[in-house]
Amino acid sequence: MNGTNLNLARKWRSKNFDQIIGQDLSVRMLKNSLYLEHYFPVYLFSGQRGCGKTTTARVFAAALNCEQLNLFRKDPKSNSVPCLTCSSCRAMLAGNHPDFIEIDAASHTGVDNVRQIIDASQLLPLSGGKKIYLIDEAHMLSKAAFNAFLKILEEPPSSVLFILATTDPQKIIETVKSRCFQLFFKPVDHDPLRAHLQSVCDTEKIKYEDVALDIIIKETEGSVRDALNVVEQVRFAHGRITKEAVLNVLGHIDDGKMLMLFATLLQKEPKELLEFLQTIRFSVVSAEFVWNKLIEMVRAALWLLYNVEPQWLASYTVELKAATKGISSARLTSLLQTLYENELLFLKTTAKHSLLEMILLQVCQKNTKIAGGGSGSSPISQHAATPVGGEKKQEEDIELDEEEVEEEEGAAGEDVQRWSQFLQKLDGLNDPLLSSIFKNGTIISFSESDKTVSLEFAKQFSFFKGTIEETKKLWTPLLEDSFGVNSCLDAQFTAEHVVQEEAKQKKESVVAERSNPQQTNKKMATHNQKPIQKKTDVASTIIKQIDLSDSEVWKKAHMVSRYFPGSFSEIIEA
Repeated sequence: MNGTNLNLARKWRSKNFDQIIGQDLSVRMLKNSLYLEHYFPVYLFSGQRGCGKTTTARVFAAALNCEQLNLFRKDPKSNSVPCLTCSSCRAMLAGNHPDFIEIDAASHTGVDNVRQIIDASQLLPLSGGKKIYLIDEAHMLSKAAFNAFLKILEEPPSSVLFILATTDPQKIIETVKSRCFQLFFKPVDHDPLRAHLQSVCDTEKIKYEDVALDIIIKETEGSVRDALNVVEQVRFAHGRITKEAVLNVLGHIDDGKMLMLFATLLQKEPKELLEFLQTIRFSVVSAEFVWNKLIEMVRAALWLLYNVEPQWLASYTVELKAATKGISSARLTSLLQTLYENELLFLKTTAKHSLLEMILLQVCQKNTKIAGGGSGSSPISQHAATPVGGEKKQEEDIELDEEEVEEEEGAAGEDVQRWSQFLQKLDGLNDPLLSSIFKNGTIISFSESDKTVSLEFAKQFSFFKGTIEETKKLWTPLLEDSFGVNSCLDAQFTAEHVVQEEAKQKKESVVAERSNPQQTNKKMATHNQKPIQKKTDVASTIIKQIDLSDSEVWKKAHMVSRYFPGSFSEIIEA
């Protein structure tokens, strides 16, 4: 294949040790191993993507079979390996060396594939001194395949050498790791990677800006391959490597606009936030980039509040201080907690922009509440103006409303009195179970039109529904005596709990209201001061609701309540 048809990442792949970027320690160990003629049966190359693992393995394999290896051992300063000129090196460059076998573990994961390698490794090299097996993405091998590999890895034939390369060394089982000589490939540092990109651009006649290369290096996190791929994308999209072109290809916005977004989020109204999102074309910006940048800025702002300068945003301390002027550490911490709590959902959802926009609006709405003294963010005035000449009509409406309320309260009090009479008559049946069931019910209303008494029980009482139906002949005559002929009962089992004492107090207050309002108020005040006990079993169990306001004491309860809303109660046996 003609070299000009290759992409930059393949075209500029290192061919000898001197061209490998940013991995000086690993290269030094491998060259010393060649110089001393001291090899290990298995090497494990681990590190992040695009930092030179597979390339270094190929260079090392080429050096092992290079015809100039003996000269290198005699005079390493004057001779280098691989020489790239001998027949073995040319075969390696062409990708057809008979003694170098590269295997993709992602597509050869089973025990049968490993057995084929074991059988083939028993054969002698065809042209070189060593037969080298490079197993790329070795962590993809199954556990059974690793176990099948153990014996050959520990004691391979003297002419065979294995190199395992992986981006996830944690998935390599420990019994395999203990048989390997491990080399760690770190992300390439900024300066050597920048020098490499400048050299590539100069050779390929690509016009560039230094600040654009700096952005590429930062975003690719030390991966040479990723950096070259971004250079090529920008080259074909815009022809010139500029800051704006790089940000456009990556779907990012510059730090200045991110600082403006951060300031708008903390200081402005939701309307201004949405308008700003439109100006930066939020829908085409990378949502992951905005999310990560916001976390960085909130952390940096918290550091600055405690007079510690964050290194990752050291050049924007003035802007960050201006954006967070008057903002408390509690609010910044709350914002950071909101982002972390929704991070899992954000990573899984396909509507990342919509979710992020919703979270930003929720944060921004707090600005309106704070500015309005916590009154909310509604743009409509809470106190509408009274029309001229309408004062008299408004007063009449108020008087009518008060009369209606009094009528409703009077009707409710009468219903409660009737229900109290029914319960007293029910006690005369000498059926404690039936009396207890009805006493734990609360009357909702009584309809004069269809003679229906609506009664509400707790959900826990639903198993008494059959008992109520079975004893209908006993309590129906008593119900008709209290509420009138042909009265019927509509029992609803919908309440979360039943507060027997509270219902009793309410009945007492209605009766006492007619005779002595002052005494009623005194009783209600006394009732409010007493802890309420809730009875859910017929006569032997009391349920007391637990106060979960202290999140530090009730950590597990708070965690459960996030997914299963409701109240927590303590069951006390009487």
